[in-house]
Amino acid sequence: MLRRAVSCFLSQTYRSRELLVLYQEDDHISRDYLAGLGEPSVLPVEIPCSPRLSTGLLRNAALEVARGHYVALWDDDDWHGPTRLAEQISAIASTAKPGCVLSRLVLYDGLTQSAFLSATRTWEGSLVAERTAVPAFPDLRQGSDTPSINRMLGDRTLVGLDRPELYIYVYHGGNTWNRAHWEANLLGFAHPLSRDDSDRVRSLLTLERE
Repeated sequence: MLRRAVSCFLSQTYRSRELLVLYQEDDHISRDYLAGLGEPSVLPVEIPCSPRLSTGLLRNAALEVARGHYVALWDDDDWHGPTRLAEQISAIASTAKPGCVLSRLVLYDGLTQSAFLSATRTWEGSLVAERTAVPAFPDLRQGSDTPSINRMLGDRTLVGLDRPELYIYVYHGGNTWNRAHWEANLLGFAHPLSRDDSDRVRSLLTLERE
């Protein structure tokens, strides 16, 4: 999944960018992979194994070392289209809002190898925003992005972009949220795509992982 996340990042058409990869000090596989990339725009950030930080605190740690004017959440479970950063930053510039989220995504169930078009909502994991406009994330293992996004929604600092082809949300069985959450809260409101579309999504995920 890390290889796929890095591949998606390096394929972005938005050129002025850096990818911060946080990994624990005992994760030698990730450390060695990142060291061997030889890619200056991918910045490894080693963190201690103890105390074990929640997802929210890890995101805050990344915000502290980020150097760009904008920041983007970049989930290593998922696939990010090559124009994702460019299109979301363009939406920010055209509306004068400091943040942008996607209003629909493609969902891919890796256990059944089926793809779906999501319902319309604020998809927290797709956030791109001015770094100074992002509230601190709470110390939560699950759902740490929701309170921050809800605060930005309340402050009217987000624009929605309806470009589901820019993001594939992947369920693989080891996600932060479990199967019950996936079926009840995501698939329960999604529209199934054709078998041909599902096959294309699977092929795309496999290609980006290689």
